[in-house]
Amino acid sequence: MTASGLQRDSDELAPSPLTTYDLIICHQDRIVFHDHYESPEQRLRVCVWVLMASGVLVDTITSDRAARIQELHSSYIARQQSSLPELRATTDEIVNALAKVCREWGVQLYVSTTAKKSAAPRTLYSVITEYGPGQTAAEHFPDRGSRAASLIERVEHFFASPGHIPAIVLSDEQRLAALVATFLMPATVTLTESVLDETEGVYRPDSSVLPVR
Repeated sequence: MTASGLQRDSDELAPSPLTTYDLIICHQDRIVFHDHYESPEQRLRVCVWVLMASGVLVDTITSDRAARIQELHSSYIARQQSSLPELRATTDEIVNALAKVCREWGVQLYVSTTAKKSAAPRTLYSVITEYGPGQTAAEHFPDRGSRAASLIERVEHFFASPGHIPAIVLSDEQRLAALVATFLMPATVTLTESVLDETEGVYRPDSSVLPVR
């Protein structure tokens, strides 16, 4: 039989673009194939290929058995294309049907869906712009280069055409921040860094780095 389940890194984890669809094929309780894919459809295509054409089960899936798999797969694909919603088969239903047939030959199919949590950056590089009392905007970046690129983009907004920022300013975040603040006077621009507290799951100010205004 097929075994399906959702593995989560934590209870709070939600489905995301990082979700992968795993396929495990066993023969006589020994894993002969294991891989993961970006969609259930891709997983199904590979599953059929492994069973029929890959050579992984060449001694088990005879030509007659391969024909049976092909016939079953084709019938379900036809159902997927049906104009009647109640007749359409999902990819998981097709895998289940294939698994039921393959069990007769000592072949087990297992599928699972794994949602992976995106890795949080160890350090956040922030730009805090205070326009006035109670008017503060915070931007956070995963690395210093991204923050510098954002500052450069902000500075360029004040010029009619690019290429006017002095090289000495382009290479220095402090000067970039000061230039942005000059154009936005009386606003202040502060550069800060914070480090992930993995125990609490929050970012805390990096005490080794002084804010730059």
